[in-house]
Amino acid sequence: MRRCLSAALLAVSVACACETALGFELGLLTPVPAGMESAARTAGVSLHAAVPEGADTQLLGAGSLDSWAHLRFLVARAAVKGRKGLVLAFPPGSKDLSVYPEEWQALARVAREIAVMRPIMEAGVETPVPFAVPAGASARAWLYKRRLYVLMVNESSRAVPIAEETVRPWRALFEVRTDARDLLIPCAISRCLGAQQVLWLEGRLRWRGE
Repeated sequence: MRRCLSAALLAVSVACACETALGFELGLLTPVPAGMESAARTAGVSLHAAVPEGADTQLLGAGSLDSWAHLRFLVARAAVKGRKGLVLAFPPGSKDLSVYPEEWQALARVAREIAVMRPIMEAGVETPVPFAVPAGASARAWLYKRRLYVLMVNESSRAVPIAEETVRPWRALFEVRTDARDLLIPCAISRCLGAQQVLWLEGRLRWRGE
């Protein structure tokens, strides 16, 4: 993760999480088991008796959470469409998933990403995406503290071609590799953004007057 997105910013964002709306958020629809309520508050996941206006909702199975990659896609798709967040719902009688760390960690990890990016989405100035977005993908861009940030999501069920030069100047956030080109997958044309793949991109620091 980029150093400029400091641990202090993350800690403040998570500490402020509560049952009231935080702008863009990841939430759970109550009732859920008591253990999940407690774990959700700790992770910065909101709790709602009804889906807030402007938020998307996703019904999950009673036995498990989605994978980190799919949860991340669902959240990013909501964000790129200008929604207020994503609220996850479970069928009545669902088990307490907070006692399954390998599953709960997927939710907590996505919540941490949202906590870091929330100030950018809320306080940043939305601006046109500074490159051609490939067909099948969607993107939004914000200018925040003299940096451009772009969220790009492949909403289709297949990989979409994208020129490596498009993402060359950008640093990928929340990834093992920070060179965004390394995150593209080989495809018939050259390189592609994978199906349901998400990229959070950070641009260079701009000098005043640029």
